[in-house]
Amino acid sequence: MTKMVSLWNSMQSVQIRLICYLLLVMLPLMGVSLYAIRQSQTLLIRQTSDNVYAALSASMAYIDVIMRSIENISILIASDKEMNDMLSKKESVGNEIFAQVKIMNKVGGISSVNDFISDISVFQQQTGTLVSSSRTGVRQVDLLDESWYRRAYDLRGISLLVNPSDTPDRFKKVDYLFNKDNILMVRAMGLNRPGYNPNLVIVAIKRQVLLESLEQLLEDTDSTVYLLSDTSEMLTSSGSFFSRAWLSDPRRSFLTDSPDGSQQLFVSKVTSASSSWSIVLAQPKSSLYHASKQIQEFIILIIVISILLALLISWILYRRITSPLKVLSYGMHQIRKGFYNVKLKKKRNDEFGFLMDSFNQMAEQQSYLIRDIYEQQIQHAKTDLKFLQSQINPHFLYNTLDSIYWAARNYEADEISEMVLNLSKFFRLSLNKGKDTFTLAESVEHLQYYMRIQQLRLLDKFDFEVQLDEQTKQLPIVKLLLQPIVENAIFHGLEKRRDNGGKLTIASGIEGRHLTVMVKDNGVGMTKDRLLYIQRRLLHIKPGFTFVNDDANPDMYGIRNVKARLLLYYGDRADLRFESSESEGTVVSVFIPLDRTNLA
Repeated sequence: MTKMVSLWNSMQSVQIRLICYLLLVMLPLMGVSLYAIRQSQTLLIRQTSDNVYAALSASMAYIDVIMRSIENISILIASDKEMNDMLSKKESVGNEIFAQVKIMNKVGGISSVNDFISDISVFQQQTGTLVSSSRTGVRQVDLLDESWYRRAYDLRGISLLVNPSDTPDRFKKVDYLFNKDNILMVRAMGLNRPGYNPNLVIVAIKRQVLLESLEQLLEDTDSTVYLLSDTSEMLTSSGSFFSRAWLSDPRRSFLTDSPDGSQQLFVSKVTSASSSWSIVLAQPKSSLYHASKQIQEFIILIIVISILLALLISWILYRRITSPLKVLSYGMHQIRKGFYNVKLKKKRNDEFGFLMDSFNQMAEQQSYLIRDIYEQQIQHAKTDLKFLQSQINPHFLYNTLDSIYWAARNYEADEISEMVLNLSKFFRLSLNKGKDTFTLAESVEHLQYYMRIQQLRLLDKFDFEVQLDEQTKQLPIVKLLLQPIVENAIFHGLEKRRDNGGKLTIASGIEGRHLTVMVKDNGVGMTKDRLLYIQRRLLHIKPGFTFVNDDANPDMYGIRNVKARLLLYYGDRADLRFESSESEGTVVSVFIPLDRTNLA
């Protein structure tokens, strides 16, 4: 919660708000820039899709031409009359070297002029003889049990594509033909001859040559290209990862995850209308955006520079505009704390310089008012306080002398001497070096001399008890503040009791933010009317009260003096309260604000 409040307060500073406003103004620019980046990526994908599709279509057309040329070669060989005549003779190829050489020369001449063909072989079904255009010559091999052999026979002259993935053990002696580096085009021969026999012409197409014709599509090493047959069989590829789901997607270009999920790929594909072969090109999305990366980085650089400029401009504005406001705010705080001699340094000749001049003049005038007017009022208030305090001593002196008089009549000289001794101590503390305040403990000690004098006067008719809270003993209070209250408790309460057993209690404590001092007696108390009268008279005493033309009864002189001094010295939060019950006693409570005791 504290961190949130601190963050909110920091947001209230002018500098932070300036930054926020400038960034807010820049938001449309940043939004347009980011939108431009996104649109450029979309446009790039669209253009790339069109370009790649055109390139794939061209490559597909090129491969169609190659395969059509190879198919024409296989048709030419399969329909060769002389070769079919030799193959139709039982055991002619298997036993006659002349026939073998002649077939080898025919097919060898054709394969040598075509870079896509690695070998052309002719298979005679009757003898199981395979005559090849390569230098391996003639081999005996059993193809009759191969599934593709039966399919080629059933197709009756339509070419069949065979895609060997490896060289089986039974074909080890003809591994030049049956291996994973070749794609085989197989066609039945002699279909136009009576007594048709399923002899075959097998054309081996180099996978690598087909792949090399496709690798021109690869713009970087991370791209891969795949060539698939009409049955979706992989004919050649430059990579290992491939997803069959790519073929089922109706779109010609799309973004998708790689099969291992490590990256996003941009997949493009094209299918030949004539052969139904397909070429699939997969490019990493990152390489696709490489061309526009420079533009994107340039736009992002503009955004970063704009943000830095916003921060710089806000700092300049803060230094030029809000910094003087901060200085003025500091000066206002000093004035509020009471430091009227504050003077702001003027370094500007603009409107802020004028404000600083005006502030300095205001502070000087305020200091003058405080010094020449307020201080005079304080001095006047202190004079009033001195006057009020000086009035207490004669009043008290008359009562004390009266007490000594009655004591002299009723007791011997020892008691009189004790009374005079306590009286001298009382006056010694009252006039102690002109001090205006004593600690509460000193003030009560002072009162004890007075109460002892009154005990002697009244023949120990009452006892007194002091109960001071330890926290309050060292708090300073105005001199002689409690003496009139104790005097009234004795003269108007305890002295009028018909019997002994009177008790006077002085207690202190802390209540909330006030020091409380209670003077309690079990004297005769007051009637309700008398109590209400005293409370009303005390309510009339406000700060600035004067005794001139005050018509209150003389017997309230001491109490009114206490209330006036309280308000004058401690402010309007100080108070004096009376509580009393007839025949039970009276409680007088003094309330002094704790934060004002240090002024005493």
